Amino acid sequence: MHMKTTKITARYVIGFKDDGHHIYEHGELVYQGDTVLFVGHDYQGQVDDTQNLGNALVGPGFIDLDAVADLDSTVLAFDHQPGWKKGRLPASDWLRRETYSDAELDFNKRYAFSQLLLNGITTIAPITSILYREWAETADEFRRAADIAASLGVRAYLGPAYMSGYGVVNPNGNFDMRFDERRGLQGLEEAVHYAEQLDQYGDTIRGMLAPDRIEGCTPELLRQTARAMRELDCPVRLHSCQGEFELEMVHQLHNGMSSVELMAENDLLDRRLLLPHLQLLGGKHSTPDKIARELALLGQSGASAVICPLVAGRHAKYFNGVSRFREAGINISLGTDTYPPDMIQNMHIGAILSRVERGNITEASAADYYNMATLGGARALGREDIGRLCPGARADIMVFDFDRIHTGQVFDPITAMVINGNGRDIKGVIINGDRVVWDGQLVKLGLDLQQLHHQAQKQFDGFIASYPERCHQHPPLTEIFPPSFPLSRRNR
Repeated sequence: MHMKTTKITARYVIGFKDDGHHIYEHGELVYQGDTVLFVGHDYQGQVDDTQNLGNALVGPGFIDLDAVADLDSTVLAFDHQPGWKKGRLPASDWLRRETYSDAELDFNKRYAFSQLLLNGITTIAPITSILYREWAETADEFRRAADIAASLGVRAYLGPAYMSGYGVVNPNGNFDMRFDERRGLQGLEEAVHYAEQLDQYGDTIRGMLAPDRIEGCTPELLRQTARAMRELDCPVRLHSCQGEFELEMVHQLHNGMSSVELMAENDLLDRRLLLPHLQLLGGKHSTPDKIARELALLGQSGASAVICPLVAGRHAKYFNGVSRFREAGINISLGTDTYPPDMIQNMHIGAILSRVERGNITEASAADYYNMATLGGARALGREDIGRLCPGARADIMVFDFDRIHTGQVFDPITAMVINGNGRDIKGVIINGDRVVWDGQLVKLGLDLQQLHHQAQKQFDGFIASYPERCHQHPPLTEIFPPSFPLSRRNR
């Protein structure tokens, strides 16, 4: 069977050469089927189709290892604090229930996956909130998610979140945890069975294990997850070192341990482990020596950091520094973890936060963050065929348009894209050799983006209306989320 060979030309093509990205000005990229054949200048072989993309940057698609697959609820916390009063911890007297129907959950994923693709993200490890769920995610829900991902063409690592317990706020304002270890172990068992069933989707859909948050995992669940990770040889993603509530609960429940110590104690630190955030190292009583020890532990294990700059900055936190993680040998990848799922914006904000956090303008560059969004993500997944464009790599490609007038003047294509551009400047996305976004439109299903937008708003309005039942002391919605300025509504 003849496989189509396509050549793409552009002002800038980002190839991979000598163990790093390489810029080819007026470059060429040739791929056949799902595989890259050539990157560089003056390809001599036969091609079936040539696409001249002009003043654009053609590079590897971005890899998002904490990709929101939801209508994002963290945006509600931006100007509404403290979080525990605003539904970020459910009230202890809330009778947990599903807030969305199955059809609405499916829509949320279709909408979110579409947004990720439109932003040039080609590989995702999705995340949703379980704050509004009856318990955690379900295998049935993620079987449908696999169908949705496959229909849109995104490369995805999927697995239903599971947990042993969750945090609550009591009527007196004190925090507590509610545990059901049997349910957590059952969730792990279902997640393992789910991962074993994904072969039918081919190479683009693979499994991962997704214990929800470390404070909601018992030691037994962590040990069993570590065992399953090695048996399946699949990634495990565990949110850790994220916030003060986590530090306090882990300290209380596990004899003064920190989150990193708890993972090490239960044999979870491993090259397959993905750790979003890693902002608060050293535990409840952190010291420079404790932080240094934990950095060394993480580096020796091969675990990968998944840094989420936009959501971290919105919550006035950031990780301990690109240079320190590098010195410890820790691989750094990126996640968007909020709306908008704009990897370019995250790279820009990440570089700024890194410089401010360390007080050093040379702490991180645009190229550093571009590497995290591509090579770092691939390394975290144990892959050498994505996150780069070279012979033998998957044809996962994004096209950034420098002809948009707001992209300014190009002096270096990577830096100009990161500091002047954003995800709306992505005009093309190819995954596994198939066009999934072209001229800023979804190709595979021909979805109406305006209709998606309106439906998302309708569902989000209903979701917001459910907050009083979950919030501490159940105040009215106007008290939970007051408007930025006094609001007058027209009588109807």
